[in-house]
Amino acid sequence: MSADPSASYAVEVANLLWPAADAGAAPYLARSRRQPAPGVRDAYVFPSTRSPRLLVPADVPAAASMLRRLGSGRSRLAGPARAALERAVRTRAFSLSRWPVLRVPDRGAGADSIETHLSTCFDTDVRVGVLLGTRRVNQKPVLQVFGVDGRLLGFAKVGHNPLTAELVRREARSLAAVEARRPTTFVIPEVLHHGQWAGLEVLVMSALTTDPQLPVTRAMREAAMREVAGLTATEATELAGSSFWTRLRAEAGRLAAEPQVQAQGQRLVAAGDALEQAHGNDPVRLGGWHGDWGHWNMGLGDGALKVLKVWDWERFDPEVPIGFDALHYAAQAVRPGQREEASQQETFLRSVPATLSALGVSPEDHQLTLRLYLLEIATRYVDALTHGATPALTRRTEWVLGLLEHHGEPAHHALVEGRS
Repeated sequence: MSADPSASYAVEVANLLWPAADAGAAPYLARSRRQPAPGVRDAYVFPSTRSPRLLVPADVPAAASMLRRLGSGRSRLAGPARAALERAVRTRAFSLSRWPVLRVPDRGAGADSIETHLSTCFDTDVRVGVLLGTRRVNQKPVLQVFGVDGRLLGFAKVGHNPLTAELVRREARSLAAVEARRPTTFVIPEVLHHGQWAGLEVLVMSALTTDPQLPVTRAMREAAMREVAGLTATEATELAGSSFWTRLRAEAGRLAAEPQVQAQGQRLVAAGDALEQAHGNDPVRLGGWHGDWGHWNMGLGDGALKVLKVWDWERFDPEVPIGFDALHYAAQAVRPGQREEASQQETFLRSVPATLSALGVSPEDHQLTLRLYLLEIATRYVDALTHGATPALTRRTEWVLGLLEHHGEPAHHALVEGRS
């Protein structure tokens, strides 16, 4: 095993998926020009062992399509370079290149692994590619499941700790709830299996194939957001008496009692107190939100019908103020810690009136909706800090809390032409 912490992350995930009874059968990183022995499973590590993002099964040439997830903009793996690498990985000669692999030793017939479990789910032998992503407290291995003939059979999410296991269970419930309402402006994955394996929470879903060359238009996004909100929309109710407010206040209070985030939790409670004092009797209309509405979680179908497909429903909530998804999408343009943070924040705030009006939120409710969104997302981020802080999460949490407090000041109780 490499001493590099990023490389060890790839090995940690592999140990979850291919658990070994002893150290001699544990997965490890290797470089070799030799074909693996029968029963040994190799997965190419991309883009490198220092920054592992993908584990691509070496014995399934079609799995090279996973490389399309790598590189963007000025990355060396963008465009033609990535396409050339994908073509190379599809060839038998690539196994002689000494590209780093994650190797799973032969553990004999009948050895349990995520592949044997999923083979049972799909009633056929499977190979899995692993989307590692970046190491985050809420990061879950996402598995791309292939038949041995290269067909893409589906995707699986694996919850490996209390936080990620609950997110997997929540997504299973959310997909069932949304599917029951038969949406018309977007398509969601079908749940194929949900259960436990080797102490892990496993959710298996159908694959949503999309064409990355087809742009998702603003009109499509807004139509889908309106439908998500409308799936569970309610009549207006007083903020202080709503189920949304009861839940959010309870979460803030719990976090204020957590030693590692006590200061941030107390700031959440103070912001909630100020909001309830000023707006507790104000009517709010609740509806659904996806919870992570971003371009990375949607795409257009590659068939004759260009239908919007939306995935990652683990943060779906049926009862939040309408407009949250639109604000969340716009807020992703702000990158705390960058030199452009101030201008990005101004652009975000300028966009709020048009963003919320597109979802049918009345102008007099724009400022309150923004403050409630900031409290909601700040609470999520502070909760994530209790599971392990990263620099990026810490910066974003501080930015949201600061903006929430800034807009709680009397001089900033109104958005005027999108400015604070």
